Amino acid sequence: MRRLPSLTALRFFEESARHMSFNKSAAALCVTPGAVSRQIRLLEDALGAKLFDRDHKGIRLTRHGAELLACLSQAFDSIERVTRSLSTAQRGARRRLTVSAPPTFATRWLSPRLGSLMDAVPDIDLSVRTDATDDRQCCIRFGYEARADHRSELLFIERHVLVGAMKFAGQSVEALLERLPALHVLHNDTRLTLWPNWLDAAGLPRAFGENGIEFSTLDQAIHAARAGSGLAVVDRNMIADELHDGSLVLLSAVESAGPYGYWLDIAAEYAGSDCVLAFGEWLRGEGGDIWRVGSLA
Repeated sequence: MRRLPSLTALRFFEESARHMSFNKSAAALCVTPGAVSRQIRLLEDALGAKLFDRDHKGIRLTRHGAELLACLSQAFDSIERVTRSLSTAQRGARRRLTVSAPPTFATRWLSPRLGSLMDAVPDIDLSVRTDATDDRQCCIRFGYEARADHRSELLFIERHVLVGAMKFAGQSVEALLERLPALHVLHNDTRLTLWPNWLDAAGLPRAFGENGIEFSTLDQAIHAARAGSGLAVVDRNMIADELHDGSLVLLSAVESAGPYGYWLDIAAEYAGSDCVLAFGEWLRGEGGDIWRVGSLA
């Protein structure tokens, strides 16, 4: 069995090295600069070698980075030639994959990674829906248990942290909780238990989270928190870019888990579909170490 680093990370490295810019490579890959930076760090950690020197002027390849780029460029050129010829021969064999996902997951996790998906599964025409469409082949669902009538796979459990705008960094958490509103998220018209669960984990009174502002989606609460309108308890998997660029900051090291998570649900009639299986494989590979995978029949 081959022992290779993440192919996604190698692809991001090669694109960044050709452009000599994380921002330009992010645009070419249809992802965020934060996503590119994370993949480069993962690759450097896996190799145990620094690939770029970074300073206020930008990035430059190290000796190790230049060696890797020369090898990767030849390898990717060869792969591109072969796959292009195969794709041309099979041009009429494209398949449509319809996936439904919660709005926040679709916007904040899935959409920035679609470039990677198209690279991994280039012969699909993808349709992403945020409603429960009847023609979907698989569904990414926010919930706390498997669906008995589907093949349900737990992707990851939410990891809740307290966040706020940068201007609140370093201030007393209790003082902030006393003067700022709690930003709540509704699910089926009922508040999720994010606040009481986090306050319990932090050993703080639940009264801090009783009042505040309610939102229909997590994405709305995140935007309000970025604007300094209040404090939010949110899934850190959905705010990686904000934490990276500093538009949101962790106000406490306390983290609470669950009980909700994200599930991949596949109806029995689509369980053997090539494009559905390829999508599931891509999901597991793209998620890396945040997934807590557990297949449930």
